[in-house]
Amino acid sequence: MKKIIKYILIAIIAFLIIVISIYWKNDIDIKELKNKYAYPSSSFISIDGINVHYRDVGKGEAIILIHGTGASLHTWEKWIDILSPSYRVISFDLPGFGLTGPDPNHNYQISRYTAILDSLMIKLKVDSFHIAGNSLGGLVAWHYTTQFPQKILTLNLIDAAGLPQPGKKPPFIFQLAKLPVLSTLLQKVTPKSIIEKSMLDVYKNDQLVTEKLIDRYFELSLREGNRTAFVKRMSQSNEKLVVSDLKNITVPVLIQWGKDDRWIPLANAFEFQKLIPNAELIIYDSGHVPMEENPMETVKDYMIFLKKSKED
Repeated sequence: MKKIIKYILIAIIAFLIIVISIYWKNDIDIKELKNKYAYPSSSFISIDGINVHYRDVGKGEAIILIHGTGASLHTWEKWIDILSPSYRVISFDLPGFGLTGPDPNHNYQISRYTAILDSLMIKLKVDSFHIAGNSLGGLVAWHYTTQFPQKILTLNLIDAAGLPQPGKKPPFIFQLAKLPVLSTLLQKVTPKSIIEKSMLDVYKNDQLVTEKLIDRYFELSLREGNRTAFVKRMSQSNEKLVVSDLKNITVPVLIQWGKDDRWIPLANAFEFQKLIPNAELIIYDSGHVPMEENPMETVKDYMIFLKKSKED
C-alpha cells in the first residue's frame, strides 16, 4: 500500500513539473507592452505610488469609462471613437490591470479604487462628469456615485457587479485564484487557454473572440505584478458595500445589459433597476461585455440617453 501511495505521489509531482515547464510564463517588460498597447493619446500619472495609465481625448462635458476585471481601457476603444467628437472622454487602467500595474500597497478594495478615481479626477481638474462602468468598473462607478453624488451628472451601469449572486459559482478563473496552491501557481503558470476560455465566456458570439483579442488580454495579464494583483484582489473581494445606498442616487441612470451574460445574470439588471429610482434598462443580444461585442448599438443608445438627460 505504501508503495502505491509513493508511486501516486511521484506521478503527481511529475505531472506538476511537466505542467509548470510547459505553461510557465515570465512577466512581459513594461516597455515592450507600452510599445505594443499604449495609444498615441496615452498618458501616465502618479497617484499614491501608482503610475496610472489613462487616455484623455475630445472636448466638452467629461465622460469617465471604467473597465472590468481582467480588462483594460482598450475595452472602450470603439466607444471612444464615437464619443470623443462630442465629449471629453477619459478612460484608465485600474490598479492591477493593463499598463497601470499593481498597487504597491496591495490594496484592491472598491474603496481604494474609488479613491484612486477621485484623485485622478482632481489631478485632471474634472469637477463633474458622466460615469460609465462595466462589471467591476460598474461597481466602482455606482460606489463612487454614492460617495460623491455632487460630482456625477449621469451614471451608466453595463453588466455591473456589486449585487449578491446567491448560489451562483464565480467564473472559473476566479475560482482558481481563490485556491491556496493553484493561486500561487497562477502567478507564474498561466496557460493562454485560461484567458481564451474566459473570453469565450464573456462573449456570446464566439466568432468575435479573435486571436488578436485573446493576445491582448493575455499579454496585458503578464505585465509585471498583474497576476499577483489579480490573486490578491480575489482574496479581498468580500468588502462589505452598502447596496441600500443605491436608492439615494438621484442622477439619471442607464443600465445596459447582455441578456446572455454568463458571469452576472440578467436578473441583476432588473434588481439594479428596482433599487435605483427611475433607472432605464436596455437589454442586448450579447454576453458580459456588450460595449465590446455590440459597440455601435450600445454607444448609440448611450448617446441618446446623454442627450435626453440634458433635456430633462
